[in-house]
Amino acid sequence: MTLPAAAHGVSGKHRVPHYRAFVFSFADADVAVRPDIGASHRRFWRHLARPGGSLRGAERVAIAATARTATAGDRGSFSPSLTDLAIRLMAEPGSVRASHVLTACDAAGEAQTVETIGIVSHLSAIDGFHRALGVDLPTLPEPEPGPPTGEVTPGLKRRRSHIPMPPGPIPVALDLVPAEARMLATLHGPHYMTFEEMDHNDFARVPGLDRAQIEHVSARISLLNKCFY
Repeated sequence: MTLPAAAHGVSGKHRVPHYRAFVFSFADADVAVRPDIGASHRRFWRHLARPGGSLRGAERVAIAATARTATAGDRGSFSPSLTDLAIRLMAEPGSVRASHVLTACDAAGEAQTVETIGIVSHLSAIDGFHRALGVDLPTLPEPEPGPPTGEVTPGLKRRRSHIPMPPGPIPVALDLVPAEARMLATLHGPHYMTFEEMDHNDFARVPGLDRAQIEHVSARISLLNKCFY
């Protein structure tokens, strides 16, 4: 597919710095940010630039660019169904319906659809964190060369989430493309709780919120976003 300029690491006349230039230190923020959050963002930037299970690095960065810039009229050059799903997930997640997910699966393939969901979901969390702090969004990384890895889990079935996944809740939603599932775990702990910490009702960050407070914030955000789950 033809990629927008941003996907090639070019913005106007200036080359986009490599992801290692972004330290995610949040030095300009008005509040202190835990180091593990910045570290998880750096890991995602490296992950985004690399080939995925079913998409090349350039395609992955282009999907991220399209999701980010949709409101500016840049809808990319992907499968229309994937483009529509990426934009909805980023800009208006409550508008996503079964038809959007199933159409993308049928048109672009289940693996590319799940990979797109992972990319946009992870990017949305990181961009949302930056906006909440009132700091500039980091520029997307330059894509790394190479074909897709082909790492896709066989034998999974479409479930009520409309994508192939094992039985279970949110943590297994991206298991069709293991690299995206691993990245979910990477971001899940610093931004919320690790999967192990979720087993403990008395979990509390020190300093920080306790389990009840974390779940209250999570439930409120899910309500506002009309979360499918």
